[in-house]
Amino acid sequence: MSEAEGEAGRRMAGLARPMQHAVNNLFMVLVMNLEAIQGSLPPEDRNAVRLGRALQGARQAEALLRSYLRLGRPEEQGEIDSARFLEAVLPVLNLAAGKPLTLEVAAAAAVRPARPRADIALLALAEGVRGLPASAPRRLRLEGRLLTASWPAPEAALPLLAAAGMPAEVAGEETRLRLGA
Repeated sequence: MSEAEGEAGRRMAGLARPMQHAVNNLFMVLVMNLEAIQGSLPPEDRNAVRLGRALQGARQAEALLRSYLRLGRPEEQGEIDSARFLEAVLPVLNLAAGKPLTLEVAAAAAVRPARPRADIALLALAEGVRGLPASAPRRLRLEGRLLTASWPAPEAALPLLAAAGMPAEVAGEETRLRLGA
């Protein structure tokens, strides 16, 4: 990577937090106004149904943008609930997988994922879904800190997961890893 490319990357990373703040403000206003209008309409009104779909779309877009913008932020390692962490990164994991993944939460625990490295490593894991047959399960199961993917991790994902503090073990058709300490 050239010095100019490195500087461009640092500038982009510097914009990630303010960009996320601006997106949050935009969606807060959008969602609040849609909710207020929806609350003023009778539930059976056709416009209320349309507004409900728009509101759902706005919430999904907000979650996707938050998840994507998280990838460009500077490194941090704050404590977070493991289920909240996975729910926050799930929208971009779905994009990487090419199809929606199912997240099953049996139990959650406090974790300290090295972000955004952990998010990016999980993207590499999710890309393993692309080669699966259509009938294969696409499930992530969380049990506290233990995450099990219902597919084998691609070879390229293993060093990324290890570097993010989440060494993975492929056992048959599953991948198991422990989320950040």
